[in-house]
Amino acid sequence: MINPAPEASYQPGTHWSPGESTDSATPTHSLSRRRRNVGEPGKYWPQNTTLTIAMYEYGVDDEYVLAVKKAASRWLPHINLKFDFVSGARGDIRIAQNPPGDNGGASSIGTDARNIPFGLPTMSLPMDHNAPRFEDTVLHEFGHMLGAHHAHQHPDANIPWNRETIHQTYRNTPNPQEVEDNVLPLTRSSAYDLLPYDPDSVMHYAVSPDQTNGKRAHSENRSLSDGDIAWAQKAYPQAAPIPAVSRHPRFRDADSDCTV
Repeated sequence: MINPAPEASYQPGTHWSPGESTDSATPTHSLSRRRRNVGEPGKYWPQNTTLTIAMYEYGVDDEYVLAVKKAASRWLPHINLKFDFVSGARGDIRIAQNPPGDNGGASSIGTDARNIPFGLPTMSLPMDHNAPRFEDTVLHEFGHMLGAHHAHQHPDANIPWNRETIHQTYRNTPNPQEVEDNVLPLTRSSAYDLLPYDPDSVMHYAVSPDQTNGKRAHSENRSLSDGDIAWAQKAYPQAAPIPAVSRHPRFRDADSDCTV
């Protein structure tokens, strides 16, 4: 991901994914990922429903839409929801594109999307679907859309963040409180479903040594981890298949003679 996103009149939430700066001398980031392998059941979508995903002016067979669908569909084998991508602006989820050069993403958490005014997007994604990190950015933002938070904010992550360095890293974020809300640990609460801390989650921030006074480093994962899948299956459990009933060969129909 690349340069910080410029300020805009609207963002679809405070749940962001970090971008990378092209200024190698002074790396800065925008926030666009927020919390994960921590779920918030109060914001999960109704079970076994189909979410309509509006792509505005794009046709459903456009290359951009197909790229979004390909990445987002990696969640589908593990949940009981379906995604229905449509053109136009009417949808449970409404996806807009970032300005050119902003390869981060942003999304409302779960059903918080219902609180976004109808004429505004609930998610934003990079404009360039050929960008190297496009697929995992989509994967991450759809995790937020399903009701997931950041793994690195798990109360058991125990990451020794250096607050001053964190604020310097994300200094292009207009509201400093968003840095705190997106990076630092969550308070334990019954509102969250805390699975075991998963450092391999696709929703975990990269952590650099300078952000932890040299005590911790962590790279980003670009695919669903076992922990991600476990969370998804718990949040949206699929019905167990009904086993076929096999009849013992020594038994006959009830209206016939039966020998044992």
